[in-house]
Order: sequence, then structure tokens, then C-alpha cells
Amino acid sequence: MTLDENVTADENVTTDERVTLDERTRGPVTRVQIARYAGAVGDFNPVHVDDEFARASGLPSVIAHGPLTVTLALDAVVEQLGPQALRSAKARLSAPVFPGDELTVVPTADGVEVRKADGTVAATVRLETGRPGTAAEAAGTR
Repeated sequence: MTLDENVTADENVTTDERVTLDERTRGPVTRVQIARYAGAVGDFNPVHVDDEFARASGLPSVIAHGPLTVTLALDAVVEQLGPQALRSAKARLSAPVFPGDELTVVPTADGVEVRKADGTVAATVRLETGRPGTAAEAAGTR
């Protein structure tokens, strides 16, 4: 089951099972979150952990790991649907997330967008939802 394709970005997302997603806010993203994520996944690329390096690369500061941004979005989805309802997620990153950025997870026709306070879309996440043991699975259509 995929999310309803008739939903606009400003509406709630509803699946066939009448599961609804509302906007959720995450953040602001902190340097501590970024550092902890780096340690958890072993990704110490200096653009994520070294301000001087990030500035020398043309950025205003370190940036959050892309998968951290996606994780924050998926947390907002799972918070509403429960862990059993999320079957798959495919993300596309489109803008860096900096310490201090507040992220709004906005329902779209086929998933969610992660928007920064200025409206910039940092990521889009396409979702497939469905509860185990649904009628579609029983009929062998999934």
C-alpha cells in the first residue's frame, strides 16, 4: 500500500486504512546530535565535525549527516503510525542541515518533505505503509 496520491503537500496524508500523518517539527538540530550521530555510525567526515574544515569548504558551519536528517523525519512518521506500519522509505537529500535548523516534516502525496524554517526542502522521503497481515497481503498482492 502506498500513500494516497490525491493529497496535496498542505493536507494530511491518509492511507487506505485511514492512517493520517500530520506535520511535525524536529529540532533545532544541535552540534551534540551531529557529534553523537557521527560516533554512532563511525562517520567522522570533517564536514560534519570540524567547523574550520566546513568553513574552508564554503559552508557556514558543520552540517548534519544526511541520514540523520532522514532519521529525524522517519521518527516523526513512526511516532504517528507506529513502527509496524512503515514498510519502506526512499530518501532524496536536497539541501544541507546546519546546527540550529528547525525541521518541519510535511506530508506529501507519497511521503514527507523535510523543510527548513526558510522553506528550503532539505529532503524528500517516499514512504510505503501498511500493517502486517492486511487483506492485500493475504490476497498475495503485496
